[in-house]
Amino acid sequence: MANTTSFAEILAATSRRLFPDAHQVRRTWSQNDMSHRPPEKSQSKIQLRPSGGIRGMTGESASNTRQAIRRLFAYLRPYWLQLLGVTLLVVVSTTAGLAGPILVGVSIDRYIVPGDVPGLLRLVLVMLAVYVVGGITMILQGVAMVGIGQRLMADIRAELFSHIQTLSMGYHDQHRAGDLMSRVSNDTEAINTVLSNGLIQFTSNILLFGGILVAMLLLNWPLALGMLIILPIMLVITSQFTRRTRLAFRNVQRYLGGMNAVMEENITGLRVVQAFAQEEDAISTFRAVNSAYREAGTRAEVITAALGPMFTTMSTITIAAAALLGGWLALQGLVTVGVIATFVVYIRNFFRPMRSIAMLYNQLQSALAGAERIFEVLDARPAVLDPPDALTPVIRGEVVFEHVSFAYEPGKPVLEDVSLSASPGQTIALVGPTGAGKTTIVNLLSRFYDVDEGRITIDGHDIRTLQQASLRKQLGIVLQDTFLFSATVMENIRYGRRDASDKEVYAAARLANADHFIRLLPQGYATKVSEQGHNFSEGQRQLLAIARAILADPRILILDEATSSVDTRTEIQIQQALLHLLEGRTAFVIAHRLSTIRKADMVLVIDDHRIIERGTHEELLAQGGFYHDLYMGQFRRVSGEDTRIHKQLDS
Repeated sequence: MANTTSFAEILAATSRRLFPDAHQVRRTWSQNDMSHRPPEKSQSKIQLRPSGGIRGMTGESASNTRQAIRRLFAYLRPYWLQLLGVTLLVVVSTTAGLAGPILVGVSIDRYIVPGDVPGLLRLVLVMLAVYVVGGITMILQGVAMVGIGQRLMADIRAELFSHIQTLSMGYHDQHRAGDLMSRVSNDTEAINTVLSNGLIQFTSNILLFGGILVAMLLLNWPLALGMLIILPIMLVITSQFTRRTRLAFRNVQRYLGGMNAVMEENITGLRVVQAFAQEEDAISTFRAVNSAYREAGTRAEVITAALGPMFTTMSTITIAAAALLGGWLALQGLVTVGVIATFVVYIRNFFRPMRSIAMLYNQLQSALAGAERIFEVLDARPAVLDPPDALTPVIRGEVVFEHVSFAYEPGKPVLEDVSLSASPGQTIALVGPTGAGKTTIVNLLSRFYDVDEGRITIDGHDIRTLQQASLRKQLGIVLQDTFLFSATVMENIRYGRRDASDKEVYAAARLANADHFIRLLPQGYATKVSEQGHNFSEGQRQLLAIARAILADPRILILDEATSSVDTRTEIQIQQALLHLLEGRTAFVIAHRLSTIRKADMVLVIDDHRIIERGTHEELLAQGGFYHDLYMGQFRRVSGEDTRIHKQLDS
């Protein structure tokens, strides 16, 4: 036992020597990691891990193997009938595998030694039939398990994706999209590998291993006991390897998720990377995470690869011992040559299931690591929940904030004692420095988060009593960074209301001043939008977003700096489209452009987590306070062209 332990330690030490820079690579990775943060939210709670992810996402995996297996098998219950059939096929194929060596021994003792050629030919036909049946059943069980595995993985992926859609924004703020994608794809595939093939092999090898032990004892127990002396040694060595590979395969899944997160982040933000000439830094970061993943994968494979030669050596030694012991027993008349031949075949087959079980155990650890990462997401509960008797009223648009306070993190308030009211059809402008809490107000109104203190009502109903889906269907949101899907222009506009007719889509586009440029596109409304809409200008994307919001016909509209990143000429088109969109709707506008703020029914000035001033544009200017200084600093120095445009909009 000491020798096996030292051998495993030598192997681990060799693996460490192969990767002398492991610690430095992981440290570089953590230092170079970039994490998403929610608007106006501190990140003191978000702690980077070696995977580049967030605490809780990439911690130790497969910590409770028994529970993970139980939960996985729960997904197999709908397929119990198919699994029963597969089990019967496995029993037949294993029985055929056990019968083959026995028939070899019988052929030697009964037909070859006596020289009975006709009897030998008959037995050969029987052996052929046995192996054919075994081969056919193995093919059938493999096909059946592939089908079960694929359907099961489709079920898990569908459940996982659906659950991710239900999780609140607070969860997504602290979990990287690339790591979630890795759980949906890579972790489910690790499970599929075990279920599609590994489960059959594991069951078959267990049956084969037990069957060989029983058959050897029944054939000749003295020879069997002599061969089984080496079994405890095999078990000790196998346990040493599997213990080490368990952690190794957990790390593989962790580092793979982190690498995918870095890839997704940098490919999605490629324009920003190139705009700031940070290609080398991005490449360096990816090299670090790729190197860490390579190290984890290589370490796991090195340990796994050592199993093959180890079992081959042990098999050879055992066969030699069987030949010596069997020869001595044959000389004593205690065993026949055929039985010795059967034992030799069994010994070779005896190490095959042992090796396969050890290898499959490694795959199982990888699958269980992936399963726990999946269950980690499935166990996450939305922070914002609908009550059992959630209301679904038709909204008129009367919005009231009553002494609302909110913090993304305890002790770090973003809003304190905020009160405001908006009547149906009013436009409320929110202004203030970056990080003052403007976006948080609209996030709370959209119920992406629930307030900590106070309440928000719409038409007199606390929004916590409203069904989230019903509320958001009656909200329209136009963001500064417009997101377009990789679909046609028609489909992107229709996203606002999936049941809208083509005529309604055309009408919405005309109201948004988007119809003209759409019809000039190569395929018009059938033109494909590239990923994130990069084949359209900023202004065109905003007009498409406005058309989408017009089609949705919301009762409450949220504009989050919808015109801050376009030129003033494009702003004319967007503002004219917004006039149609704002008509008759309650609107909350976060904007720095003078035209939008001047037209608002009420301007709320937010600073230091509170509303410090409120009134119309003219009233606030007359007060000479914070808004006056903000206006004088940001809005007075408009060019003659801007002034002409604003006058045109006012008219």
